[in-house]
Amino acid sequence: MHVPQELRSADQSAELLSVLANSHRLRIMNHLLAEEMAVHEVADRVQLSQSAISQHLARLRRAGVVSTRRDRQTIYYSSQSEIVRHLIDALDGHFNPPNPEPNSPSEED
Repeated sequence: MHVPQELRSADQSAELLSVLANSHRLRIMNHLLAEEMAVHEVADRVQLSQSAISQHLARLRRAGVVSTRRDRQTIYYSSQSEIVRHLIDALDGHFNPPNPEPNSPSEED
């Protein structure tokens, strides 16, 4: 069966948004976009148990937005996902708009 490109794109977008529709996973991605980290480091930053972090990382890995590297017994996680970086930046800009300059005219003027 041939699936139109528009439908495939919509399905892929919905899947990515579903994976990111969790505040813990968004926070994890924010850290992994900045630097490579082991599970215990992510757990310390996000303040969740290592088992909870591992479950979130598994979901992010299945979605293809996180990659791993093994060094002996430690697995390091990172992300180079530009689409996720753009989405997080857009959300951050929307929910945390920059403060107006102190000397700029206000909207009431």
